[in-house]
Amino acid sequence: MQIVLSAQFDDRSKTQAIVLMDPSRFWGDGAEVLASRVGHAAELYHQKVAPVIMLTGKDSTTSAERTLLVASGVPARDIVSFTTGVDTLGSLEMIAAVMNDLHWQSATIVTDPPNAARASAIASGYGIDAHLSPAKSGPGTALTSDYVGRETAALMRYYLLTRWTQPQLVHPVD
Repeated sequence: MQIVLSAQFDDRSKTQAIVLMDPSRFWGDGAEVLASRVGHAAELYHQKVAPVIMLTGKDSTTSAERTLLVASGVPARDIVSFTTGVDTLGSLEMIAAVMNDLHWQSATIVTDPPNAARASAIASGYGIDAHLSPAKSGPGTALTSDYVGRETAALMRYYLLTRWTQPQLVHPVD
């Protein structure tokens, strides 16, 4: 149920960063998934949801995302990329560490709707004030039974195993 409910959110509150999750695991054409997420992140940037977009994933992916974002009118100076983990947990761990160094607490997370609940739970576990704005079009955005099932299993694994050893990396600024 949490997967389906979180998929409906589109929180466009002001935050300190837009975090574009790496679409390395996808259903369908990877280029289309990437384009959908990048387009959504660019829209949020142009709506002034946050002044910077943080890219996660492999160098080849973040390079393609950066090119698409610049072509969408996002200034290169407002795009920061990090070579991060190969999954949601590892990527958000890197983002949380950087946010803590910058004394930032809030981020808008752009991912697929079925992944939104897990991304939010993991980000919150690291101490990030996570706002969800999943991409709503393109491959990987449908709440198919296989994708919801996979995300439900992954979220349960997170709550049952990982959450208990996850460090809080983002701390409130005094």
